[in-house]
Amino acid sequence: MSDTPEGKPEPLVSREALSYVVSQQTFSNWTGVTVNRVEYGLVELEMPFRREDMAQHHGFLHGAMIGFLVDNVCAYTAATVVGDVLTAQYSVNFLRPGIGAKFIARGQMVSRSKRQVVVRADIFAVQEGEEKLIAIGDSVVMPAGERNEVRELK
Repeated sequence: MSDTPEGKPEPLVSREALSYVVSQQTFSNWTGVTVNRVEYGLVELEMPFRREDMAQHHGFLHGAMIGFLVDNVCAYTAATVVGDVLTAQYSVNFLRPGIGAKFIARGQMVSRSKRQVVVRADIFAVQEGEEKLIAIGDSVVMPAGERNEVRELK
């Protein structure tokens, strides 16, 4: 594993590889989510809001969509550290309604061992350039083993 000029390790998967994974997953592709940033132990996703098919009955972003963002940003963040992964558990705490033109999910690795990576997710609604934290989550993510198609795409 090589280091970046800033002294951080290089991520095991690239932004391009994660973008490819998104394009191959029917649901992820449907959401319009894009991979904005990839570093070792850190990923940022962006998802546009489509009220006609993403809103709950009050017009806010549906909680299931927030759960999707937590799960994916945590899994992708863990992948930057250990390669191919599977989510073992995730949880979401909703802080305020999801009101925005788009949503940003930022994942940050908290800890890692041989068997798991723990990641925190912050979910923001973006309206007129202003970010508001609407949910936080965390996830336990497991390495998927030696078979690693994502790493091969790097």
